[in-house]
Amino acid sequence: MQAPATIENPGHGGLLFPFDMFRPKMLAGALGEALVAKVRNIVDARLVLTLSLESQLVLGRIEGAVVEDNPPDFWRNNLDLLMAASQVFPRQMFAYYVYAQPERREGFMVAQRGQPLAADDSEQDGLPADDPEKRWPVTMMCEQMRLSMADLEAGFAGCPSIEISLLEPAGDDRELLMTLAGRGPGTEEPQPGEPPAQASAGARPGREAPAKPAAQKPRKITAEEDQRRRDAQKAAELEALNNLAAKTSKNLPFVVDDHGIVVAPEGVELADTRVLSRYLVNAIEGNLPEGLPREMHDALQGKPVDFAVRVEFLSEVFRGNQPLSGPAFREHAQTTSLGGHELLALEVLAPRLGSGTLFAKERNRVFVSRKSEQPVPEKLVLSLLGLG
Repeated sequence: MQAPATIENPGHGGLLFPFDMFRPKMLAGALGEALVAKVRNIVDARLVLTLSLESQLVLGRIEGAVVEDNPPDFWRNNLDLLMAASQVFPRQMFAYYVYAQPERREGFMVAQRGQPLAADDSEQDGLPADDPEKRWPVTMMCEQMRLSMADLEAGFAGCPSIEISLLEPAGDDRELLMTLAGRGPGTEEPQPGEPPAQASAGARPGREAPAKPAAQKPRKITAEEDQRRRDAQKAAELEALNNLAAKTSKNLPFVVDDHGIVVAPEGVELADTRVLSRYLVNAIEGNLPEGLPREMHDALQGKPVDFAVRVEFLSEVFRGNQPLSGPAFREHAQTTSLGGHELLALEVLAPRLGSGTLFAKERNRVFVSRKSEQPVPEKLVLSLLGLG
């Protein structure tokens, strides 16, 4: 019998997160404990962290026999490692995987403090390889982060890197962070226009890359500059959130039924949880959510508020602990009739918002924050599906 061909480059995968103050040993320990709980052998497993000096993003990859020389398979089948890792990191963290052979496939998940926020997965079944409508989740993620896919695949080669055992994490967290930043023992402050020196202690060997011209090397960012950048980013995010909330409160569509009231904020996506959470109220006590008519104040007291919003991708919602996929939706969804139209409906979980029902007609989908046994706002759902 002929032996199967060896896949030389199955792809890549790992964790991706912004460089911030964290404890590398604690991160390695959390990943190690999660793998041990799955009865996995981590005797030689190690966490390799590499900092991209240009994007200030850290790439975390696990190496050792536990990965079985197939990183994309490892990360796709162990996305729960992201939940463990994100509990010891203060900001959002990504887990991703990219299959290069034999069939291209990309996917990622985002989590913060142990809670999944979003996910996407695509193998583009049925579409030709050169189809312009193909959308690859990790490629799009890199574009949004202004990150080179080639650099990610290469593991940020040539950038400062450290490695920590998952079985027995050792070292001083402060020194590990300094080394990761390219300022460990034996390094000197780079002069303007010169590349940062590689740390001699704690640095991972064998990750050199061809030198680039000095003019292409980014200037090293000081802690004060980085803090100002983050403060400005947070202020911009807050301003955008306030502008979106103000916009959605004007001419807010809604329907009232025996159960309560359902609103449909325009221009809002399921990921805009801080806006949608304003319209997720168990029982109104006092002031109405912004955008609802004041004259309805008394009539709505004690009534719940729910929302309905369009959903572009099935993977934006979860069934169980996994992002919803097309096959899973078609297998478990129930056929229901609304206003003479046959729809598919399935109770799902919206990250950070709670349970609700997903209604779909072909590629159009709507999430309503009411469970399947609760009344359906038919006209609102049909309108959002383009059937009303």
